[in-house]
Amino acid sequence: MSQQFPTSASAIYDALSADTAFLDLLGEYVFKGNSAPLTALSVVSPGQDLPSLRNVSGVECVIQDVGTTTLQNYLTDAPDMVTSFSVFCILWEPANGADLQAVTDYLVRRFVGAASIQTVATPDGLGSLVQSQVVIKSNMPIYPA
Repeated sequence: MSQQFPTSASAIYDALSADTAFLDLLGEYVFKGNSAPLTALSVVSPGQDLPSLRNVSGVECVIQDVGTTTLQNYLTDAPDMVTSFSVFCILWEPANGADLQAVTDYLVRRFVGAASIQTVATPDGLGSLVQSQVVIKSNMPIYPA
């Protein structure tokens, strides 16, 4: 098996959606008009809402489809473009902080060089309790599941 890199939001989603151990840590989406719940894993543009979402429970994992890009210079080789993708892990009832910690820990272990950089409480009225941002760099390999 060749080494894989998280060079896009789709690559991150594909790695996670095929990982049953990770999916077991996530909560569920319930959409209007669909009675079957779906795993709370999605890729969205920043600020975009999921269409027809009725309810979220447990820990939701949202991968932003655009990242921040930097140039990594080398002394002897041409510079590389490195894109850092933000993955937001959002805690909804009935989950608790330990559930959120398990998801962020899993991501940091699975994506070499990833870091959980910010955990903040969400404003009252939104329904979610807290969220944590994990940053995944495109030039670091994905550890096999």
